[in-house]
Amino acid sequence: MADPSLTLEDAIRKLTAHQLSLGETLQAMTLKLDNLLHRLPSVLPDPHTSSPSPSSGPTPVQATTHKIKLNVPRFDGTDPLGRIFKITQFFEYHGTLENKRLTIMPFYMDGRALAWFQWMVGNGQFTSWPAFLQALQTRFALSQYEDPTGTLFKLTQRGTVAEYLTTFEDLANRTIGLPTPFLLSCFISGRNSDIRCEVQAHQPLTLVQAASLARL
Repeated sequence: MADPSLTLEDAIRKLTAHQLSLGETLQAMTLKLDNLLHRLPSVLPDPHTSSPSPSSGPTPVQATTHKIKLNVPRFDGTDPLGRIFKITQFFEYHGTLENKRLTIMPFYMDGRALAWFQWMVGNGQFTSWPAFLQALQTRFALSQYEDPTGTLFKLTQRGTVAEYLTTFEDLANRTIGLPTPFLLSCFISGRNSDIRCEVQAHQPLTLVQAASLARL
């Protein structure tokens, strides 16, 4: 009969040898895996050191502003004040720099207005955009009112309400910087006595209110 102690010692020795063999095998596999990983190219960026590429992932849609194409009527010398207002609003809408406006302006002019512009440019009369606007108004605006502010102050109604309103607007468009209370006072004081009393009784605060009351 075999010695039980020798059998147990043999079993422990074999188990120890097997564990050592497994440890060596695992260590060898780990080294091979490390070598393989070092040979592979880096695919994923380090989240602690790199930032996402601008081209990776969905890109936000950038908002674009589409301006409406505006057709500005050509200027032939008539209605200069209306023309000044329209072309100024046109350039402001498109963000046109003042030093570019004089270059663009002749493309919107015809007839005697274009001939005048060509002569003025040829003689170096336009030093700036505001100087051009002032010259345009001086050349083509009606000259029957030498002092539009003084005439506006003395204006009185001699015909219909519509005629008075038209004359008042023409004069007011030729004045700059007049306060609203002054214009309102001029508008009301120039009306016929019966209309003036009715309008004043309602104490309008704006020209629009005063004009509406006068029409009523």
